[in-house]
Amino acid sequence: MRILNSIVLVAALLGTLAQAEEKRELLARHETVAVFTGAPFKKCLGLTALCPDKCEGSGEVATFEIRGYLVYEKRGQYGDPQQGQFTVRISDHNKKPLGNPARRAVLDDLKPGDFVLLSWQHDYVTSDGSSFPARPVTNLKKIPAAEAAELLKKASPAPAAPKEPVQPRGAAPAARAVAF
Repeated sequence: MRILNSIVLVAALLGTLAQAEEKRELLARHETVAVFTGAPFKKCLGLTALCPDKCEGSGEVATFEIRGYLVYEKRGQYGDPQQGQFTVRISDHNKKPLGNPARRAVLDDLKPGDFVLLSWQHDYVTSDGSSFPARPVTNLKKIPAAEAAELLKKASPAPAAPKEPVQPRGAAPAARAVAF
């Protein structure tokens, strides 16, 4: 009986260690010059029992219009193509801020029409027995319009932004909040 209990304990410990490991595969990398267009509150209109306050679809959504690409690298077949717009959820339904406080400080200083250097990755994440996409912001820096104009001379043009803002990318369960 002791041997059986020991085997069960070891198996449980190994399972816990395996679940704690997170693997990331970089599918695409985006470095852009963008314009901040605002961060309105979006309410989820889904029809699940968790909507709108617990489904993680509601909150403030920062929206950026991509003006040009400084670097674009697609490593995998499923990597995101170049974008005309990038959105990221920056607060939850109760307006509690999400993500990196340093990037949030930059965002709080932005006004619609401000230029930024905006970079993000498209990762394929495997964790806790599930796999999902993640699009963490890796750089957000406000720049003057003159600097943006100089950078855009060297940049490749971005695709046209959609007329209506798209849903935030990277919405994920609370344990894996968007890495803003």
